[in-house]
Amino acid sequence: MSRVALKSLDTAVRRAETDSDIRWDIFKIQPGWVGVMASTEGICRLTLPQPGQAEALGQLKPPPGATRTNNLVSSLATKLESYFKGISTDFPFSLDLGGYTPFESLVFQACAQIPYGQTASYGQIARQIGYPKAARAVGQALHKNPVPLIVPCHRIIASSGKTGGFNGGINIKCWLLTLEARKPSGL
Repeated sequence: MSRVALKSLDTAVRRAETDSDIRWDIFKIQPGWVGVMASTEGICRLTLPQPGQAEALGQLKPPPGATRTNNLVSSLATKLESYFKGISTDFPFSLDLGGYTPFESLVFQACAQIPYGQTASYGQIARQIGYPKAARAVGQALHKNPVPLIVPCHRIIASSGKTGGFNGGINIKCWLLTLEARKPSGL
């Protein structure tokens, strides 16, 4: 489970444009290259695995004043390696999800509570956060999720049981759901 720090839109925009306290790194895990960016408050962006460093950097898009730091969150790399081996993994990192609306923040918080290997529908999340008719808006909020896997938006499906959308692509969403459904060997 993640600790979500909520910041105002003005703070996040100003920080992204001028703050040199933003740090980033890209690193290789199995199955590819991952980019991570963090503020002093916590992780603010994470990429899904990419085939190369350039692709991970292109997805990460660190602001001009950001500083590359090797091994920014080495424990994150270890957690991601476990996750991609099919091991139930939590991500107990502080998050800085500034710049999102209060509604989007509620969606991210609710999504972060869905356990490994389980799913919820867009409608269930909407009802859980007090907006029972906002299933479509939940999907739109999740499309903006800057920290997939930590806020596991791939676990949100349509009420019909269909996969629904995913910013990383439907094939990746299906792969992640299948990964979480299988039991790792030797455990």
